Amino acid sequence: MASRRIFRMPGFIRREIAAAIFLAFFGSFLFTIPSFAVFDLNVTPSDGGFDLRFPRISATDFKQTKEITLRMTSNIGKQYRISQQVIKPLSTFDGTTIPEEQFKMYPLVNSNSRGTLLYREEAPVSTFDTILYTSDTAGNSDSFRLVYTLTPFANQVAGTYYGRIAYILTPINSTQAQVVVNLNVYADLAAGTVAAVEVTTASGSHRIGLSSRGMGPQAEQMIKGYPQVSVKVNGQLGAAYRIFASLEGNSIMSNAGDEFDLSKVQFSLAGGDKGSPTRDGDFQAAATKELLYTSDAVGSGDDFVMTFKPAQDFRLAKAGLYKGKLDFIIEKLAGMGKGPEVVGTLDLEFDIVPLFDIRVYSQGREGVNLSFGEVSYKTGPKQSDVDVYVDSNMGKPYQVVQNVAGPMANEKLEKIPEEDFTVKVKDIEGINEPKSYIKDFIPAKQGETVLLASSPSGDSQHFTVEYQLNMRPDTKGGNYSTRIGYSLALN
Repeated sequence: MASRRIFRMPGFIRREIAAAIFLAFFGSFLFTIPSFAVFDLNVTPSDGGFDLRFPRISATDFKQTKEITLRMTSNIGKQYRISQQVIKPLSTFDGTTIPEEQFKMYPLVNSNSRGTLLYREEAPVSTFDTILYTSDTAGNSDSFRLVYTLTPFANQVAGTYYGRIAYILTPINSTQAQVVVNLNVYADLAAGTVAAVEVTTASGSHRIGLSSRGMGPQAEQMIKGYPQVSVKVNGQLGAAYRIFASLEGNSIMSNAGDEFDLSKVQFSLAGGDKGSPTRDGDFQAAATKELLYTSDAVGSGDDFVMTFKPAQDFRLAKAGLYKGKLDFIIEKLAGMGKGPEVVGTLDLEFDIVPLFDIRVYSQGREGVNLSFGEVSYKTGPKQSDVDVYVDSNMGKPYQVVQNVAGPMANEKLEKIPEEDFTVKVKDIEGINEPKSYIKDFIPAKQGETVLLASSPSGDSQHFTVEYQLNMRPDTKGGNYSTRIGYSLALN
């Protein structure tokens, strides 16, 4: 039998080889760590937990709201969108579905920081796919909040309702997979009776609208015919309470993103015999909470009417169609276990038609009617004024242009030297100082002269144009005249 020879490697050599192999493996590990794409969606109810749960709601309760926050995390560098899909409508075990007007939702305006919220107004939770949000083009991470509302109905069907909503994170122009997060929704409704507080309009709609169409500078503002809202509290609430009006999002915005000046809308209150309505005023405080009514000490039922009307300068707000939502809120003053409750929501719509107009008055009449009386070298210079009113809500700078048809001349065509017929602008009134105007007398030359250039925001202005006429010793006698007009021009 052939003998086998066994060679044994010295221990220290074996250890060196093992270490070398380990280091080679470890070095390879260090330089092959992959870069992972992050594309995720997190949905968090404000009450905590993983479900959206409404407490038991009776018809005499107030409108209930629940909020969730959606957080999108992405580093794929692609734009994305968030959509909502109702997987299972809110319904009972036997198939009774909650009315769509009872279960609604809306996103909180400005709760996002980068992308665009596409679905702004409160509306029923639709069974159709609803796009809620689109990211910026870079696909940056962002978040926004959704509010779901459940409104008590007098004829609501009692039962425990269950539903499921899916939120879908979808990349745009990318092969990255969608992310779907499901949210369970629960609601417990008691048998219906009569609502505790009713908010209704005189027209029966859920809309309050005002328009500047037809309004003039001297238009008489009549309360009759303007929109009215009736607020009725049914029965005693057991504790003193207050009723407020509050704008959702704290403002009313136009499609162009302009914020409406709330001081240009006024309101008045009538009724409320058992409590104390507040005094009439403008609508500025509604950006936070406008107090409308305070009940008596025991919280007796009562009703009052709120009338909306435009202020005199309503038409001077920047042109556009402004929309918003007005909540009516009841707040009990004693510790009743509930905070402020929204008892009614109305759509607001203010239509400001474009306005770009000039009016001039002189000698107590409309138009340019300069009168210097008898002027001679002995009497010295004489003055005559024209009051100019510019009404503009275009939000753009403009110029007021004077057009002089020709030199001052008499019936014999004898002319007054242009340096003896001069003009300047004075007594300027407006929100902002104009960019420029004629501060010192200059000749009122034939042709066009810019009297005033507005501020960059193109605010309305009121000012006076002063004309001065001077006679020389050799000036011929006679009746001198010329024609002067004014025009407006946007820059």
